Amino acid sequence: MSIFRQILPFGFLVFLCMGATCERTVDLDIDEPPPRLVVNSSFTLGELVKVSVAKSQSILDNSLPEYLADANVTLYKGDKFIEKLTLYVDPAPRIAPYYITQSFTPEAATTYTIRVEALGFEAIEAHSFIPEPVSLSTLQVSNFNEEEGSGPFNMRYSYQIDLNFEDPREEDNYYHLNIFQEILNVTIVGADTLIDGRYLKRIDLMQDNPKVISDAMIGGLLLKNNPSEEGFRFQVDLEIVPDFEALGQIYVELRTVSEEYYLYYSTFSRQQNQSDGPFNDPIVIFNNVENGHGYFAGYNFTQDSVSLSF
Repeated sequence: MSIFRQILPFGFLVFLCMGATCERTVDLDIDEPPPRLVVNSSFTLGELVKVSVAKSQSILDNSLPEYLADANVTLYKGDKFIEKLTLYVDPAPRIAPYYITQSFTPEAATTYTIRVEALGFEAIEAHSFIPEPVSLSTLQVSNFNEEEGSGPFNMRYSYQIDLNFEDPREEDNYYHLNIFQEILNVTIVGADTLIDGRYLKRIDLMQDNPKVISDAMIGGLLLKNNPSEEGFRFQVDLEIVPDFEALGQIYVELRTVSEEYYLYYSTFSRQQNQSDGPFNDPIVIFNNVENGHGYFAGYNFTQDSVSLSF
């Protein structure tokens, strides 16, 4: 064995030790970019337009967003001024303040522009529209089953949902699919069952299809066109306490979304769902706000429902 090969391991070990003992902190003199306006808004047919406005933060800043209460937010239809939005502060502290139209609700197939100005920031604007809706062509529920649940008073219910929709082929279209199970709050009095209230439980949707993205923001699936001509099949399993709850309708919402909506939600979801690792490609979240950050995106929707057959 050569002397070099004998000395190399020892020399490498000494180098590592020297590197460890000589470690020192280096302050990088990097100028922070000036803060910009951050705008978030998804708007739809027949509803007031809501826009949140915040101040951008450093990537190392873990504090809560700083929302602005003194911004000037205006909405345009094309180049025509429509309305100045007013600030609304919700009494619930967990809901961030936002700006809202007083009477105007948008319509489909029309481009809208939002402009925001605030002291100390560069003015921003963004554009989007509401696509035409697409309806479900198939919605069926089958293979209903019930069995004892995980607790002494629980029951586990399972069923299969099959659905599909006709995707127009003339151009690329974008969708956001959501399914909800209605849960009824009940009180049993003798032979009668009284309904005290109801709520919708979002169903977790899983698809083994690389063209389908699980939305990490509000749930559901994000689709470009219809990636499955045969339709979609979902297996649902859930538990309730029959003494206090009952299963109601199944509701399906198919959002037909703008490209801006799809790109923002999909890049955000891919970033959130990406596993940690030094070799992963960075994912930049889509931004359609000129001179700022965030998104302004329209969507349309259709809803359908089906009852469970016990």
